[in-house]
Amino acid sequence: MATKFFSFLGTGKYVKCNYALDGIKIDAICYVQEALIDIFLKKGIKIDGIYIFKTKEATTANWISNAKYPNESGLFGVLKKYEGIVNTIEAVDIPSGEIEEELWDIFDKVLGKINYKDEIIFDITHSFRSLPVLALIILNYAKFVKKCEIKGMYYGAVEALGVPANEIEKKLKLEDRNAPIFNLTPFVNLLDWTVGIDRFIEDGDSRYINKLIEYGKGELLKKGMKDDKNILEKVGKSIQNYTNNVAVCRGKLVSSDGIELKEKIDFAFNISEKSYIKPMTPLIENIKNYFDNFTDDEDKNMIQVVKWCRDHNMIQQGLTILEEGIITYFCNKLGVDKCNQKIRDAISQAFYIKMNNPPKEKWKNEAKLYEDIVNKVLESENSDKFAKLIYNIKDFRNDINHAGWRDNSKPYKTFVKKLNTFIDDVEKIIE
Repeated sequence: MATKFFSFLGTGKYVKCNYALDGIKIDAICYVQEALIDIFLKKGIKIDGIYIFKTKEATTANWISNAKYPNESGLFGVLKKYEGIVNTIEAVDIPSGEIEEELWDIFDKVLGKINYKDEIIFDITHSFRSLPVLALIILNYAKFVKKCEIKGMYYGAVEALGVPANEIEKKLKLEDRNAPIFNLTPFVNLLDWTVGIDRFIEDGDSRYINKLIEYGKGELLKKGMKDDKNILEKVGKSIQNYTNNVAVCRGKLVSSDGIELKEKIDFAFNISEKSYIKPMTPLIENIKNYFDNFTDDEDKNMIQVVKWCRDHNMIQQGLTILEEGIITYFCNKLGVDKCNQKIRDAISQAFYIKMNNPPKEKWKNEAKLYEDIVNKVLESENSDKFAKLIYNIKDFRNDINHAGWRDNSKPYKTFVKKLNTFIDDVEKIIE
């Protein structure tokens, strides 16, 4: 793992300016690359490698020679001052990128300089035509295939001086040429939010989004917004608790997790409008729309959880939570201990008795032990419908749990279709 500085060298005649970033100013600099590297070194950031990507035209204009100041060094000479400080200083020849083949060549050459878990700082000030977009695509790609981290993307905004580039020297004294360097990293991170939101919405996977929430907490803390940071932290924890507990079918917890998350969302909505974590807004809107359906009714919440499982392709969890949720519904209805495993088994056996009508001597021990509960289930309204549902759900649940190693195992589409049917049937009875 190494920290690497990447930059494209341009062909322009770059007038000397004073560049500033994060309160650090570097005076009388021709090449923004020098200003950025000096700023990072002043901030105590160790740079292991400098990689300058240059076309043939840029090599002629600004690598050996200096297009603006012929008597001064080009970027090659400027970078010599970092020898002994930086391990690697390398120029990488690239084509102009005028046709698709050349763009792929640039893609390969930039990607080839990124190793596993490298940290990349990218200067796009003098990127030509589509190169800034290509740089962003390459970095995003490398994040996934090489697990690299984008430490920053920067742009030296000479145009912020308000004077055409070819008139800067005539109209502005050197001490007035104060050009800001824009930190574009938050917009790079927008791609991370896009991926994280997509994973959460489509798959119900909160792991990636929680990493981004950690980033958001850091940004709030930098701004001195400790209260907002604490709210975001609690939201992240609530999201994690809910998704983790659904994934492993923690029936005792998922209803309260959903209620807790619902309560936290309104607070999070306000802080998400802050510009540095603004990409969270659609995520929070999506979560809010879903969890608004949670109430203090545990049985109705169970149906919402099963719908979540259905919507996120968690078929096994959906079937399990639905079957156990029906048993919990009867525990609540009869006022018995829903955490008592023997009582739950007795209720489950009551449905078997309803379907098969075995003689009492054939009842299992739990049914005999809690005969009064079994009788109440048998006599309850809709017990026949619930018995059929439990019987069918159990069959599908067993098919999954035994990995299809049985006669007449069912295909995936059948599970999806039947889970929808089961949800509709249970919802009609419980509602």
